Amino acid sequence: MHQRKNLFISCQFITFIILLIWCGSALAAAPPPFQTTPVNLKSADLLPANLLKGDNYRIAANVQNDGIINTYQLDTADGFIFVESTAELLARINELNALAKMNEMERLGIFKDSLVAGVKAPVKLAGNLVTAPIESTKNIVKGTGSFISNLGSSIFSGDPKQDNILKVALGYDVAKRKFAFEFLINPYSDYEPVIIRLGQISGAAVAGGILPRTAMMAVGGPVGYTLGISAIAKGMKALVRDNSPTQLRAINKKKLIGMNVAPEMIKVFLDNYSYDPETRTILIGELESLKEVKGRSFFIAAATLADEETSARLFQVTAQMMADYHRLVAPVVHVGAISGRPILKNREGIIVLPLPVDYIFWTANVASKLQLIENGITHIKDVKGKELWVSGKVEQLTGEQISNRGWKIIQNVIPLVTQ
Repeated sequence: MHQRKNLFISCQFITFIILLIWCGSALAAAPPPFQTTPVNLKSADLLPANLLKGDNYRIAANVQNDGIINTYQLDTADGFIFVESTAELLARINELNALAKMNEMERLGIFKDSLVAGVKAPVKLAGNLVTAPIESTKNIVKGTGSFISNLGSSIFSGDPKQDNILKVALGYDVAKRKFAFEFLINPYSDYEPVIIRLGQISGAAVAGGILPRTAMMAVGGPVGYTLGISAIAKGMKALVRDNSPTQLRAINKKKLIGMNVAPEMIKVFLDNYSYDPETRTILIGELESLKEVKGRSFFIAAATLADEETSARLFQVTAQMMADYHRLVAPVVHVGAISGRPILKNREGIIVLPLPVDYIFWTANVASKLQLIENGITHIKDVKGKELWVSGKVEQLTGEQISNRGWKIIQNVIPLVTQ
């Protein structure tokens, strides 16, 4: 009787242990609750200290993240601005540094009387950074300062961003592109303060017969920061410097034809004014480097859906990630698109999802998009594995959830570098 009682107690204890193990496994397998957005981050944790402030700007300590993309707030001499994505932030910082150099040119009197005066006082920032929600205080300038111009398109083009034909004929457009190249900025930027100033010094240089490089020698070239700009992108920037927008359009059209993109798709993509000439040219240049890779037209189809400048820039960064993977990691055999996101398939049958995002958190939106992509992958033949390539970071719990679904995660694919 005593032995039977002990056996009963032992069985109860074993059952209890099994239940504990089963419950623990079940809890471990259960996904964590979705992260609420916005996620609040600190700029000092995300960026190098030397980027947090400059002569004419400072970045707010608080950064908001929507699950994948950071939104930064900057206090500048021209007011507060909000910038979506780290890629966009670096471009804006380069422009602010260039603006400081352009103002220094005036203070030094490089253009003598050819430049309208107005930068005599020390730079002052707008004031205290606002604390209102980003959604109610955005004042990013969209599409008001780009310059798509040359002698032909100034007469016939329907693009709303064209320059005056007289300025083009006088060499103003050429000078502007050369100054932008020296400043490491996009001559077709949508940031109004730098575009106005770039136009002023370009006009003054033309009027005074001063070469952009000569003017730059007096102030020294600015240090530019990018998300790991590729050799291809550098070459494309030189192409933008040396060719008018109409010439670039012809060059890019020829490249797209060579990639077997349908004529109708080519026209739709080239007519999408969310892409300025430089962004479009770099994207196509990166895509062209995927020699003999099938399906590049799918990428163009997805990229055509960009409906504003930030999305266009992120498609450009995606193209760079794809080209870098093909050149440095493994040869790509096919490009596709699932749920609007470009994907790659390499020779080994590995599916690669390149994402130009800042910081991924486990939100309902992220989980939903991931499921849609996984559903699409089930229709692809001979898949041997899945890899997620992220330009930024993946939060730890989010990484565990994605890894549990069979993905290999590669983070910080495109490091921040100095040009």
